[in-house]
Amino acid sequence: MTDDSPSRGGATAAASGLVGLLIGGLAAGFVIRTLIRDRGEIEDALQGASPGWLVVAGVLAAVGMTAIALPWRRALHLVGGDMPWGQLVARYFVGEIGKYLPGGVWPIVGRAELARRSGVRRPAAYSSVALSLAALYLGAMFVVVAGLPVLRGGGDGTGPIAVLLLLPIGLACLHPAILRRAIGVVERLAKRPLDLPVPRWRDSVALVALYLPAWLAIGTATWTVARSLDPSAGLVEVGAAAVLSWVVGFVLVPVPGGIGVREAAFVAAAGSLDPGIAAATALAARLLFVSVDALGALLGSLALRRGRPAAEPQEGWTVEEV
Repeated sequence: MTDDSPSRGGATAAASGLVGLLIGGLAAGFVIRTLIRDRGEIEDALQGASPGWLVVAGVLAAVGMTAIALPWRRALHLVGGDMPWGQLVARYFVGEIGKYLPGGVWPIVGRAELARRSGVRRPAAYSSVALSLAALYLGAMFVVVAGLPVLRGGGDGTGPIAVLLLLPIGLACLHPAILRRAIGVVERLAKRPLDLPVPRWRDSVALVALYLPAWLAIGTATWTVARSLDPSAGLVEVGAAAVLSWVVGFVLVPVPGGIGVREAAFVAAAGSLDPGIAAATALAARLLFVSVDALGALLGSLALRRGRPAAEPQEGWTVEEV
């Protein structure tokens, strides 16, 4: 049964706001610490780089991160929620900065809590973020598999091979039979029904496809950074190595934003690049994407502050028929 009393609604809104502020503040601290710690290496990486290519890389990085935000609305639709485009992008960037905190749960918590404050029910908010993240990185795996012919992935090639094995497993996990079992487990733990619609498998796979443009932009952005340092850098190899490094960084969830791990994976996978150029590319690309995340979170926060007060989310667990 739902308690709709004003005091409970106010307490919920206050708690949600406190969680958002805490996550955002901690994440911003991690971002700033990382930039300060690596400033010397980043400056060295950018010396001698072609400014024009770096400008193109910055634009592509912004396009890529925004292209990650947009399919979230489709994920919301699949689990019975919705959000206007403007709020969706703003809340994505503000919530997603939680990925710079240790542990993989913070981008889910941050984005889901912000979705709840826009009026999306808790089950739909959290399940939409989980579904979108799964589809996002399955899309990345498709890009890596397409680039396998030119990827070295280290001396033994274990990185690309692991992705090749994870892709069918991940796609199978999106099957309705598996999702129903997962929802059942959560319902037993929560001791209440979630009443969530289970997406058809073809709809979940279609969601994966919606993330492919984002990964193509991210891979190309990284290649333009490498191209600014080495005119002979190969587009397919560098782009696929970049996407592979994101997958590795995501899998190792205890590392904030995959920091350090992502760079090491890129250097190992981009076999034709000189190791020094590869390391410089990884650091400069990291700076670009962190800057895009930080700017997006700032602009998103300002947009949400200037917008109308968000609808109070329904705390019940029943999905209205639409």
